Amino acid sequence: MRCLIAGNGSDIAKELTIRLRLDGWEVEGVSGRSMITPGGNWDLLILAHGQLSPIDRFFECDMTEWMGSLMVNSIYPLSCLRAAWPNRNPGATVVFIGGPNMNAPSPTYTAYRACKAILETLTGTLQAEYPGHKFRVLHPGVVKTKIHAQTLQAGRKAANYERVMKIVNGTEASVSHSEVYQRLKDLL
Repeated sequence: MRCLIAGNGSDIAKELTIRLRLDGWEVEGVSGRSMITPGGNWDLLILAHGQLSPIDRFFECDMTEWMGSLMVNSIYPLSCLRAAWPNRNPGATVVFIGGPNMNAPSPTYTAYRACKAILETLTGTLQAEYPGHKFRVLHPGVVKTKIHAQTLQAGRKAANYERVMKIVNGTEASVSHSEVYQRLKDLL
């Protein structure tokens, strides 16, 4: 079985790579700033692009940065999917990494949330259009990763700054990478 991971620089993608390989998968990846994927046939495509910034209230965000987030979090993963699609094996599975708790508001993360909502909505449409394949969204939950550095850098502009500080400092529990991998396996 062969897995391609786009956005392989993320901590979640790195940890999934380790666990997939331990389970016998051949895994190859590309950067999150890429709009292409490695060549060759695949059974599983994980689109792990993620950038939280800009972090601020919607009208206070720089529009150029907001559009940059749209590129990283939506356009890049969809471009990777389009590039990889011709090389899929029968019954292949596509997994987008989604945002946490998408049913609740998340002030100051408008760009990230809007982008992840695009992928959430499109997943159901793709499943309806291509029923011989699986399209899924993996909701890892809040995992202690380097992505939180963006929130720390935003400081008090981030609505959840205090909570992220607790997660980073280990005083609030977060989802483990083993739990994230189990969630992935449950989707397959």
